Amino acid sequence: MAPRRRSELFRLGIGVVALATLVATVGRLNLATADWWLIVSLAAAGILALEFPLHISLSVKVSVASAVFFAAVLLLPVWQAAALVGALQAADICVAAFRKIRRTHERPPRAVAINVLFNGGQAYLAGLLGALLLASEGVSARTGLAGPLDALVLVAAAAVMFGTNILLVSVAAGLATSRNPLHLFLSTQRLVYVQFASLYLVGAVAAFASVQLTWLPLLAIVPAALVYHSLRQRVEMRRDAMRAMERMADEVDRRDPYTFNHSQRVAIYTHAIGRKLGFSASEIEVLELAAKVHDIGKIRIPDSILLKPSGLTPGERRVMETHPRLGYEILRPFSEYAKILDLVLTHHERYDGRGYPNASVGRRLMMIAQVIPVADSLDAMTTARAYRGARSWESAMDELRRGAGTQWNPYVVEAAVGVLSPERPAAVAQSATASAIA
Repeated sequence: MAPRRRSELFRLGIGVVALATLVATVGRLNLATADWWLIVSLAAAGILALEFPLHISLSVKVSVASAVFFAAVLLLPVWQAAALVGALQAADICVAAFRKIRRTHERPPRAVAINVLFNGGQAYLAGLLGALLLASEGVSARTGLAGPLDALVLVAAAAVMFGTNILLVSVAAGLATSRNPLHLFLSTQRLVYVQFASLYLVGAVAAFASVQLTWLPLLAIVPAALVYHSLRQRVEMRRDAMRAMERMADEVDRRDPYTFNHSQRVAIYTHAIGRKLGFSASEIEVLELAAKVHDIGKIRIPDSILLKPSGLTPGERRVMETHPRLGYEILRPFSEYAKILDLVLTHHERYDGRGYPNASVGRRLMMIAQVIPVADSLDAMTTARAYRGARSWESAMDELRRGAGTQWNPYVVEAAVGVLSPERPAAVAQSATASAIA
């Protein structure tokens, strides 16, 4: 079974389990006696929070809705809290899908329904587990904290909600990419833990204070907004650092007139190939970012070698072949590039293990790591160098076919040949660029 199919079945299963649990326990919602003012207040705060998430890394976004969700778990009965959390999360995905459909006029794919079920389901289950833990120990905003043990239960409930969310998302991502879900779970950036801890603290403070002032959940937006503003400033600083790195990579291309805009073209090709292979939007984003900076290590290669108008000597070639590792070392201190380090390091590895710098056998690398070598080689073949002319598009495609199974992954080559046809390389570039902007 294909990895993406396994991921779809897992996400669908989580959604079905959550929906079945909700239906089976609908009688426990006690809607007739519900505190509707409190529910509406929490829902309003949650909707506002979900509308303004922060993308703190390539595939992780933080919403201050986490504060609202934790407040709901502390203030509402178990089943009402879980239902509200799940409904808000599912509604957020629905709204995002509707906006995309209205913008693109495309028929919604099956994945949209699965995403709604999964995201709503995992939020419901996370809220339910947290609420059940609190209820089992008799801890809530209405009863207050009787002592240190109750405070520990509060922290444990927050950890359960956060851990359930991250774990389920990691399993889904791991199944889709054939990666170890536990590794993905444990590789969550440390900064994420700090941010979520801050948001859960905001939610807890708002919940306990609102026992006396039932309208206080609306005011929880104020401290949550301050947290949001602080996170936003940090995110902007990170984005500025990433843009600076991309400019450095562009400068490498500009040093050699024959490779001008090389990294940008490779990014466009990897986007198209990634879509053809069925990668998710976040995976394609990772690919594109890696492609944009894959040659940044060349900034440490002397001009006498990098710009040499003739073939390289064996010694010079050994120096040139250090640029993937140099790029890895340049990017390693930046947590924003953690997900692309291996892609930068391995972009000159071969499928048969005769590449560099580690002579890694391509079939042992993740599929996502085998896309840039194809795109990089394609652009290298179809652009002129000081010591040779550019190949025609047809000749480059023939070379890719000949090297499939030896130099390059045959499935990636098949995807490249299928989507980067000689009649429409410019169209593919235009389409990929437009999609990235959208």
